[in-house]
Amino acid sequence: MSDSRIILRLSEQMPSMSIKSAMGAKNLSNSDRTAVLQHLLTLVNGKSILPHGAFAAVAANFGVARSTVRLIWKRAAVNLNDKLRPCSDVSSRIKGHCGRNLKHESVASRLQALPKAKRTTFRSIAAALNMPRSTLHAYYKRGIFVKYSSSVRPALTDSNKIVRVKWALDFVHALNENEYVFSDMMDYVHVDEKWFFATTVKRTYYLAPGEEPPHRTCKSKKFITKVMFLSAVARPRWDSAKGELFDGKLGTWHFTTKVPAARGSRNRPAGTLVTSPVSVTRSVYKAMLLDHVIPAIKRKWPSTESKKITIQQDNARPHIPPRDHDIVAACTSDGWAMEVKYQPPNSPDMNILDLGFFRAIQSLQVKNHSRCIDDIVSATEQAWIDVESATLNANFLTLQCCLQEVVRMGGNNNYKIPHMKKAALAARGMLPQVVPVESDVIESGLNLLAVTDVDSKIEELAEETALAIELSEFCTQLEGLDVQDDADDDAIDILQILGLNIV
Repeated sequence: MSDSRIILRLSEQMPSMSIKSAMGAKNLSNSDRTAVLQHLLTLVNGKSILPHGAFAAVAANFGVARSTVRLIWKRAAVNLNDKLRPCSDVSSRIKGHCGRNLKHESVASRLQALPKAKRTTFRSIAAALNMPRSTLHAYYKRGIFVKYSSSVRPALTDSNKIVRVKWALDFVHALNENEYVFSDMMDYVHVDEKWFFATTVKRTYYLAPGEEPPHRTCKSKKFITKVMFLSAVARPRWDSAKGELFDGKLGTWHFTTKVPAARGSRNRPAGTLVTSPVSVTRSVYKAMLLDHVIPAIKRKWPSTESKKITIQQDNARPHIPPRDHDIVAACTSDGWAMEVKYQPPNSPDMNILDLGFFRAIQSLQVKNHSRCIDDIVSATEQAWIDVESATLNANFLTLQCCLQEVVRMGGNNNYKIPHMKKAALAARGMLPQVVPVESDVIESGLNLLAVTDVDSKIEELAEETALAIELSEFCTQLEGLDVQDDADDDAIDILQILGLNIV
């Protein structure tokens, strides 16, 4: 039987799909174009060749011109030998290539000539360019210029940058001469503190037409009820001994205490125990490590994993020194080999919690309405339970991407956080455990350390950090002075803080 007869029979068997008449549209949608390609693929022989009359038969069934079907087939560039991509995308290219031409061809260059301070709103840009805002928005939708949110980041000294590069390179492992990857970071525990508030100053709601927005008030925006939490996390993994997933969430603890109420109210009499926040000092932080963090690690850590663990913390003033005798004793008891280690100063982008996990918890915590400290504690603890371990694992991959950018930028923090579409990769089962490192990035980092006296930079940074801590302690003591004292008493207090002799 000839090919033309086969096509004729197939066309008789196919149901009529007059897309053009059914949709009432001049052009095919992307789903319609895909359907045309799929029907053509059913007629292909083993050599990616269509039989004679295939275009006409499919065009008749879809109610389109034969040339339209032929162009879709040409765009597809079918190659059945390619197992990864047997055909190309046949989506319409009309979007972005139709409509009237934009008359201002130099918008991008004119925009670059403006000071960045005048590029914060459409109104200011339109006024500076002498252009209607509607026209400017059309250029924005076409991608002529983009929106960027600028956040203030910590200022870094040269010593800061060198230490950051060295810290990042310490996580790199060589697979061979030309391939490098980051460590899986399975032996690291990240700890950090964060304030969680009863509400935020600004909050977005989506309302129905005519619906009244919520009216929120407080006596002072500076004194919104808040509680500080200390959290500890590790990288999630499978615990073969327990036969379950170790979610990496070691625990979160709030700095609060129960005190008797000084005054009575309509809600409770005086003397009732109420929850009150605690100021985080070095002794309070040390007690939190000894009573909660270290025991939680020993209790929840997978038994088949190494007991040599690094507890990473930043260099905030209340944080305990790594060589504290009580901390060292607790970390090395019962056969464990834990150690507390400072991360590089001014580097929140090197801590999992600051990098994104706290934000994930906060996005869940604010969904619950909190009126008092107990409500904040309850909402935060529930958010800690609800946040998925996959989010924590994704944060570890983000950290590895940031470490690579730190080395690429010579230790600076003027980089955009890379995105590797982790959710899409995880959905396809292709999410990597470690991030590969570009060889040229490794080479540039090693060259930077080779021409730098790293030890002197570390000592210089240690002196800068110690000076900053001393200045912070001095300012804290100044804030504690009683403003109602006499001037002479204030002067004596300041001299005592400075350590000067009083005559």
